[in-house]
Amino acid sequence: MTTYKLTIAAVKMFVRNRQALFFTLFMPTVIMTIFGLIGFDRPPRITIGIVADSSSARTGVFIEAIKSVSVFDVKQGTEADERAAIGNGDRSLVLIVPQNLFPESLGPAMETGKLVVLTNAGEQQQANAALTIINEVVDGFERQLTHAPHLIEVQPQEINSRNLKYIDFLLPGLIALSIMQMAVFSVAFVFVDYKEKGILKRLLATPMRPYQFVTANVITRLAVALVQATILMAIGVLAFHAHVVGSYSLIFLIAFLGAVMFLGLGFTISGIASTVETVPALANLIVFPMLFLGGSFFPISAMPDWLQKIVVYLPLQYFSHAMREVMTKGVSLGAIASDLYWMTGWAVILITLATVTFGFEEKRQG
Repeated sequence: MTTYKLTIAAVKMFVRNRQALFFTLFMPTVIMTIFGLIGFDRPPRITIGIVADSSSARTGVFIEAIKSVSVFDVKQGTEADERAAIGNGDRSLVLIVPQNLFPESLGPAMETGKLVVLTNAGEQQQANAALTIINEVVDGFERQLTHAPHLIEVQPQEINSRNLKYIDFLLPGLIALSIMQMAVFSVAFVFVDYKEKGILKRLLATPMRPYQFVTANVITRLAVALVQATILMAIGVLAFHAHVVGSYSLIFLIAFLGAVMFLGLGFTISGIASTVETVPALANLIVFPMLFLGGSFFPISAMPDWLQKIVVYLPLQYFSHAMREVMTKGVSLGAIASDLYWMTGWAVILITLATVTFGFEEKRQG
């Protein structure tokens, strides 16, 4: 009987422990849901480019057939732009379609059309798969033309591209992720603990002004964010041979703005949380989905289209994307202006929420 009563009491204690419930039930459910929605079992998308300034009606139908292939993510542009894209490793393959690939009339004297295909030497598996599909599309068009001779000659040309290793993709996202974790959890845990113990309230009795205490902590964490970025870049470059090709001053600007943005979230959570025990559950409820949906570990393009339309607005996504564009492509400030605008907007929203929710008085239990 004693064991039974103790068991009932233990069950009640466990159920009342929000942190235990979060890590026991909520977190595994979120992980399963996120990875289930991402759908890694779907065939990977292959990014190809098409250069076709003008075309005959039949060639236009051929291009539409290429675009309709479900595994292709088709980009269309000028030859200079597409050659630059495959040179940067942004395309697995590029089709250069001549103006009259298919003749309007068939005859014994007609010439064979030449379809130049640029293949990315660093992505041979994707390029070969795409080339196989394109050959099938070409063969299908030739079979549709009754008694047609061999109309198209596919001419592959291998291009040596600057392809990114996974560490090059991972490092910028990892820097953004680590700054988010530091800004949110270091603020939330520390300030809720101070508030719960009445330390913040006692500080009000000193000559120090409250904003001075908060400002000192903010400056400290902004400095830590820059140190974090420096250390992680050094480890990535020295230990794992990652490439950082962009401006370091621009990288630190992004890190600084990202830290400001997530410090606002940290102070908001510390204002809402009543006890230290509620901090992990509340913080992870907001932060945890961004670990997988913020573009840190794998590209957002791997997610379903409907999910991309949602996660594209997450603050970590803008942080990771801006950092990655600068570190891997060396883009200028203007190229990431949109990301910086969104980060600034999120920073204003979160700092405003922090101003409303945060206070030096400890939470009173009702």
